Amino acid sequence: MKTHLSFLVAVRCGFLALMCHSPLSRAGEDDIPWSFHPLYRPALPAVTKDGWERDPMDRFILNKLESKGIAPNKDADRSILIRRVTFDLTGLPPTPGEIDAFLRDPAKDDQALASVVDNLLKSPRFGERWARHWLDVVRYSDSVGRTMNASFPFARRYRDYVIDAFNKDKPYNRFIAEQVAGDLLPFTSSDEQAESRIATGLLTMASLDLSEGGELFRLDQVDDQIDVTTRAFLGLTMSCARCHNHKTDPISQADYYSLAGIFYSTQTLQGQQPKGYLGPNGYVDVDNLVRVPVSGDSTGADGTEQRASAADTGDDASKMDMMNQGNGYPVYFPYDPTRAMGVAEGEVEDCAIAIKGDPFNRGETPPRGGFQLLTLPKLPPIPDQSSGRLELAKWLTMPTHPLTARVMVNRIWQHLFGRGLVRSVDDFGITGDAPTHPELLDHLAVRFVESGWSVKAMIRSIMMSRSYRLSSAGDAAKENLDGSNDLFWRMNLRRLEMEAIRDSLFFVAGELSFDRPRGTQVAGFGGKGRNTWLRSLTPEDASCRSVYLPSLRSMLTPMQETFDFPDPSQIKGQREITTVSPQALFFLNGDLAGRLSRSTATGILEGNSGDDAARIREAYLRVLGRHPDPPEIDEALQLMKELSSDDPASRWTVLIQALMSSAEFRYVL
Repeated sequence: MKTHLSFLVAVRCGFLALMCHSPLSRAGEDDIPWSFHPLYRPALPAVTKDGWERDPMDRFILNKLESKGIAPNKDADRSILIRRVTFDLTGLPPTPGEIDAFLRDPAKDDQALASVVDNLLKSPRFGERWARHWLDVVRYSDSVGRTMNASFPFARRYRDYVIDAFNKDKPYNRFIAEQVAGDLLPFTSSDEQAESRIATGLLTMASLDLSEGGELFRLDQVDDQIDVTTRAFLGLTMSCARCHNHKTDPISQADYYSLAGIFYSTQTLQGQQPKGYLGPNGYVDVDNLVRVPVSGDSTGADGTEQRASAADTGDDASKMDMMNQGNGYPVYFPYDPTRAMGVAEGEVEDCAIAIKGDPFNRGETPPRGGFQLLTLPKLPPIPDQSSGRLELAKWLTMPTHPLTARVMVNRIWQHLFGRGLVRSVDDFGITGDAPTHPELLDHLAVRFVESGWSVKAMIRSIMMSRSYRLSSAGDAAKENLDGSNDLFWRMNLRRLEMEAIRDSLFFVAGELSFDRPRGTQVAGFGGKGRNTWLRSLTPEDASCRSVYLPSLRSMLTPMQETFDFPDPSQIKGQREITTVSPQALFFLNGDLAGRLSRSTATGILEGNSGDDAARIREAYLRVLGRHPDPPEIDEALQLMKELSSDDPASRWTVLIQALMSSAEFRYVL
C-alpha cells in the first residue's frame, strides 16, 4: 500500500509541475489529433467586462464573446434558475415550497444558489439522475439482445453500483479503476471488495449473438470490451482497428490486438453460454462467506429447468418467491443474492492478429499492452502472469493522460449546457469535432484532476458560474452572429429526457416512489433454451423512478421509443432529440398521462382550501414551476366555466393535462 501511495504522490507532483507550464511546442505535430496533445494549464484570458464572471471559467466564455462583439444574455430569473438546477441535478421538478423559498431568499444570488445546489448534490436523487447519463455511455441493458435475447438478471447490480458511486462522489479515477479491474484492487472490507467486483459488470453487458460459438464469439466479446473501455473513458474508436488499421485515427491493427490481449486473458462471467463455447459462463461471487454454484440461467444453457427463491441482501425478510413475482409463470433461472455479473483473471494469452478480422486466419501476436499511440503515455509493464487490466486501469487514470479528464469534463458540460465543448462527446479522434473552447476544456480538465477527480465538485463549479446562469432567451442580432450558440452567449433550451418526463408526471401527482426495487426485474418465461422468451417483471407504469425500469434490447417500452430512449446495445453519450406527433398524443390520449393528470387534479382539489384562482396558481407551480400571469389565471377560470362536466375533478384534470401537454413542461429554459 505504501508503494502505491508513493507512486500516486510522485505522479501527482509531476502532473502539477507540468501544469505550471505552457503547452509543449506544436511544431511538427500537425498530424497529431488535438486531443492527444498534453494537458496544460492555460492562462486566464483578458476581458473588458470586469466583475461579470463568477468563476474563472467564465473568462474563457466572455473572452470569445467579446472577440466577436457579442454580449452575453442577462441572468435567468430565479424561478427559471431553480427549475433548471433541480432538473439538472435530480431529474425532477422543484416543489412549490422549494420554488417559493428560493424566490423569497433574501441572500444575494450567489449565496442563495449555492445553498440550493449544495442541498441537491446531497440528495439521493442526484445519483439516480447522473447514473442514467453514465448508463447511456456504457450501453447498459438487462438483456443480451440479438438472436437469443436472454436476460441479464444480475445487471441491475451494476446499475445500482453506478447510482451509489455518483451519490458518494466516488473519485472518477477510482470509478474507472473499479470498472476495469475491480477484482484486482486492494480492499479494506468485504463490502468494498464486493462493490469493486460488481463494478466490473461494465465489461459483461455486450450485445452478442449467443447462437455463435468458439473463437468468433470470443473475439466479438473482446471487441465489445475494447469499444466500451476506449469510447467511454477516452473518446476513441479503437474497435475500428479490428480488421485493418484505423482509417483516420493513429491506431494500427497491432495496437488493437495488443489491447485485445488484455481482455483475451480475462474471464467474462455474465451467466450466458453461447453455442459450443467452453469458457466460463457463471457469475462472480460478491460475498467470500457464501458460495453458490451456478446451474442454469435464462438461456437454459445446461438444459436444467430452474425455479428459485430470490434474496436481495441475504436476509429472510427480503426473500421473494419467483413464481409469484412471475405472475404465475415459471421462471427459469436461479437468483441468488451473492452473485453478480463481472470478470476475473483468465488464462494469460496474448491475442494474435486476426487478418481482415478472420478468427481462423491469424498473423503476428503483439504483446499485451504494448501499444503506443503517438504522444499518449505508455502502459505500465504487465507482469507475465497478469491479464494487464490493472495496468490498463492505472494507464487510464494517469493524471497526465490527455484524454481521460478532457472526455469526462466534456460529458459533464454537455449535460449542463445541452451540448459539449466538443460536440462529438464519444469521439475525440480526427473525425470528431474540435472543441469550440480548447483552453476552457483544458482549464476544466486540470481543475478536475486537482480536485481529486470529484464529479460533484466539477458540477458545482460549473453551476455556480455566470455562464450557466444565463437566460435562454433568443436575440435576433446575436443569432445573426452566432446562430448555433457555439459561443454560449445564452443557455440552450433543453428537452427533458424520457426518464425526467415520466418521473415528473408521477412526482407532480404525488405518486412517485423513491424506494429502490429489490431482487431481479427480468426473467425468461414459458420454456427452456431457445423456447424461452423475455419479460420485464416491473410494469411500465410502476411508480418507481425510471432509472429502475428494465432496459431490454429490442424490447423498448412505447414511452421509451416515443421519447428517444437510446438503443441499449449502443454507446450513446448524447441522445437524439426528435419532435414527432406520438409525443403529443402521449400527453393528450395516453392512459398514463390521463391517470396522473387526474391524480394531480384530485390532490389540488383536496389539499388547497382556497378559491379557484389559488388552485390555478398551485397547478402552475406544480406542473410548470412558476406562478401564472393574471391573463393565464383568467383563461384558466374561463376554461373551467366552459367545461360541461359536473365533476370538479374532471374539469381540473383537463387543465392539468393541458399544462402537462405544453412545451414548457417538457423543456428546461
